[in-house]
Amino acid sequence: MALFPRYPDMQPIGEMDLLDTELGSILGGEVVTLTTATRLNSATESAAADVLDGYLLDALLPFANRPAVQRASTVAELPLYLVDDGLAGYGTLFGEAIGTPAGLSTTGTNLGPHSSAASGKVTLWKPDGRYHVTVNAAAGDFVSAAPVAGFTPGQVLGFGTGADQGKLAHGACANLLANSGVGHFIELASERGGSLVTTPNRLVGATELFNRLEIDFHGGNGLRTV
Repeated sequence: MALFPRYPDMQPIGEMDLLDTELGSILGGEVVTLTTATRLNSATESAAADVLDGYLLDALLPFANRPAVQRASTVAELPLYLVDDGLAGYGTLFGEAIGTPAGLSTTGTNLGPHSSAASGKVTLWKPDGRYHVTVNAAAGDFVSAAPVAGFTPGQVLGFGTGADQGKLAHGACANLLANSGVGHFIELASERGGSLVTTPNRLVGATELFNRLEIDFHGGNGLRTV
């Protein structure tokens, strides 16, 4: 559902346009990389006006393209970022996104949508360090395919392909892309903060809920063998 940077002094690198074909499936915490898109808005790919002033040299039509981001799909793609926008838990009153990219209107008590639904942009995080990613934004079998003995702190995490494209995955995940390491597993955590100074649910007689992955992200600049 979301990405949670764990250091208070961490800053995102900024916002970039995400391909419209991926806006409907981004949850927050996926691995994305750079790509190109046309500067001419269409029914299938559009962007905010301030995005269209960027340009790349196109061999057929100079200045026809612009930079954008999409979910990572190969090990050769660099740089890599963690995306921080999604369909639930971002700028919404009841936790669900409303509307569609560009020309959005809202009614009633809705506070949404998240920023990408209004502008097509997503926030990108590059700084190395600790992040929480909700389990439902990782590979579909991230938990079910876990080793019987559990995860090992420091285990390399990569990202998946196919149905799990760009989603965090470990060595036993069916759709893991080999040699796609982007960081290391620290622990399964709860929304109360993992190993930071908090009172665990079990100490107050509440049910423990491990719904987040705590990772140390290196963006493909460290060990990549998964």
